[in-house]
Parts: sequence; C-alpha cells; structure tokens
Amino acid sequence: MKDKVIVGSRQSKLALAQTQLVIAQLQAQFPQVVFEIKKIVTQGDVNLKDSLQKIGGKGVFVKEIEHELQTGEIDFAVHSLKDVMPTLPDDLMLGAIPKRNSPYDCLISRAPLKQVTDLPQGARVGTNSSRRQGQLLHLRPDLEIVPIRGNIDTRVKKIETENLDAVVLAEAGLNRLTVDLSGKHRLSLRDVLLPAMGQGAMAIECRRADQEVQDLLQAINDPHSAACVGVEREFLRAIGGTCTFPIGGYAIVAGEQVNFEGLIASPDGQHLLRETKQGVLADHLGKIVAADLLAQDKFGIMKGSQQ
Repeated sequence: MKDKVIVGSRQSKLALAQTQLVIAQLQAQFPQVVFEIKKIVTQGDVNLKDSLQKIGGKGVFVKEIEHELQTGEIDFAVHSLKDVMPTLPDDLMLGAIPKRNSPYDCLISRAPLKQVTDLPQGARVGTNSSRRQGQLLHLRPDLEIVPIRGNIDTRVKKIETENLDAVVLAEAGLNRLTVDLSGKHRLSLRDVLLPAMGQGAMAIECRRADQEVQDLLQAINDPHSAACVGVEREFLRAIGGTCTFPIGGYAIVAGEQVNFEGLIASPDGQHLLRETKQGVLADHLGKIVAADLLAQDKFGIMKGSQQ
C-alpha cells in the first residue's frame, strides 16, 4: 500500500468539496495513507465566456486532469460523473463510483413556487444546459432561457445581476456545498426534468495499470450507484452524444431489475421524445432505448445537436 496518494481535482469549490468527501471516505478505511490534493486548471475553468458546446463539450473539464493521470503526476482524480466523456482513453478507467447523491435538478427562484407553472408568463430562467432548456420550453414555450455559466454561487447571484426569475441547478451540488440561498426559494424538479446521465454521482478515474490504486478505490465503490450510472452511460455512448446534448437518462436498479428512461429534445422544446424500458442488467437497456429514440427521431434532433 502506498504511503502517499496524490489526488487530482479542479479548483472550483464544488470540485474540491467532492474531492474532500472522497478523501474522507478513504481516510476512514486507510488511516495510514496520506492523501494530498493537487489542484488542476482545466480549459472549462479558464473559458467561462463561451458555451460548453462551443469550446468542446464536457470533456473540457477533464482533459488536463486525465493528462496528469497518464503522466503519473497524480494517482487518481475525482470528477462529477456527468463531466466525464462516455468513452475514456484506453489507459484510464473509472476505479470507483461512490454512493450517489440526488440525480435531480431544482429551480432556485425569487418568488416561492409550488410548481413550474407558477413561473410568471415570459419568465427569464438561467441555464446553460440544452437538456434543461429543451424540457422547460416543451412545458413552457413562453419562457426566456438565458445562458449562464460559472460556479453555483455565481449562478445564484445572476438571479440579481442578470435580472432572472430563476436558475436551474443540480440538487447534488447544493447538497454538497453551503450556498447562501437567503431571500431565494428552492423547488425540486424531480418529476419535471429527466436528469443528465450520471448526475449526482462522483467518478474516480485512475490508471488501468495501477492495480494498487484500484484496490484502494474499491473500498468506497457503491455497486448500486455504479450499476445505475453504468446503464445511463451505456445509453450516452449508444446515442452518440455527450452531456452537452439535449438528452437525458435515468436508471433505477433493484437487484438485477432495471427501469431505464431516456429522452431527447430539441433545444427549442418543439420536439421531445421519451422512451422507458424495463428488464435486467444483461438486457443492455441503455442501448435498446437509444436505438428506439434514434429510430423515432424524424426531426433531426440528434443530427442538429452535432452541428
């Protein structure tokens, strides 16, 4: 067992909080090991002006970190799983998926809301996610979607600075951070928006050849969370997109039984396709639902997303 382990992390408050959560879990299992965080700046952290689609998709948050893994500068990295590309470099792997937090989105608003329909006509809602945008506009075509980027605190503050009625955030990020929501109101979108694949889960990436680190990470792997996100990432690979695409997917696994729902939506909300399948893990429901949705996509939703 190594005496010292170097852990790669982005510098954002949420990334560091997640990395510290992982280290705390590992430290409880391996008190003799020293864990040191190495902060790494990624392209996605440097360029906060352009959309993720424009600068290269979610991979912009992990490429520099993966390079340091490959060169041996760090021993493993902690990511938000939804930032991790569906296919990894050949020499890297996901060594563990710790227990997942909430996969759902929520609305942070100026006024108290009981449901999305309570938003005023023409309300300005902040999000940079085409998945969230497509689903919201499908329900409320009158909404004005305002693109926003930045950390959670920044996006909450943009309610004031950008004169927004609300912003959409992942519940897991709010659960893992202490965010000042005084004067604001929080509404769960659990039954409104289908989440992004892997949302709420952390992914620990390591070198495929490093068996020692893999053995270490297995101590905090949650098989149930890993099974759920495995189905979701299979869907992501099969449908041919990344998490910047207007697609959602969520798996519920109970033993071998799986319920998986997938969705594709045009960013303008005009077209939205959903498909749900039940079966067992061996059925590869992610692939089946992806094939069904692609067959139904007469509107060019996925083709348009790749342009």
